[in-house]
Amino acid sequence: MEHQKIKPKRLYEQVIEQIEKQYKLGNLKLGDMLPTERELSKELGVSRGTLRDAFRILESQGVIETRPGGGRYFRNNFLSNPSADKSIIDELRKAARIDLVEAREIFELGMIELVCERATDEDLKRLEEIAMMSKEDSTNTDKYIPFNIALAECSKNIAIINFMKLHIEILNQTIELSFRETENFKNAQREHLEILEAIKARDVALAKERVIEHLHQIKKRSNK
Repeated sequence: MEHQKIKPKRLYEQVIEQIEKQYKLGNLKLGDMLPTERELSKELGVSRGTLRDAFRILESQGVIETRPGGGRYFRNNFLSNPSADKSIIDELRKAARIDLVEAREIFELGMIELVCERATDEDLKRLEEIAMMSKEDSTNTDKYIPFNIALAECSKNIAIINFMKLHIEILNQTIELSFRETENFKNAQREHLEILEAIKARDVALAKERVIEHLHQIKKRSNK
């Protein structure tokens, strides 16, 4: 029997879902002003900090608009034509994944230069071992993450390493959605090996090309 992992919902996600519910019930319409933080905080039983987390996410994706001294308003966005089987949270996560891939491209292209320059033969051997272990088990996505961490460690830059480790949870969310099909995971493993071959050749231009292609494929896979 197969079971899906049960994931706890963050408070700000529950806030967003409550706002979505009111929208679908017709209690909130595009162009309406949201209740004040104090009112919503009392009504939903959450702190104003949690509300602000939800508002920041909604605003970053164009769902609401904050006007200085004038409150928060719904804007024209995907809410005007909601999918029958997707919630606001689903759409926001999808948008966040795309943003993350764009950020990774900026971040990892700089990182790969340092990796090509600084990775030792021992580092490359470790990378290859991790990549091959992942290839041998195409059903365990947990084995995908160590390659990303090891790659960051090859840069010998503590800030880059810590940045990668701090964003593992976000990276995991992208991976879970990108690798719903085993074939996608196998393709990503192959892409890792191609990146590794370019690094071993100390070919910065080729390594960057491989990274860009890998991230482009991640974006395509997570968009499905």
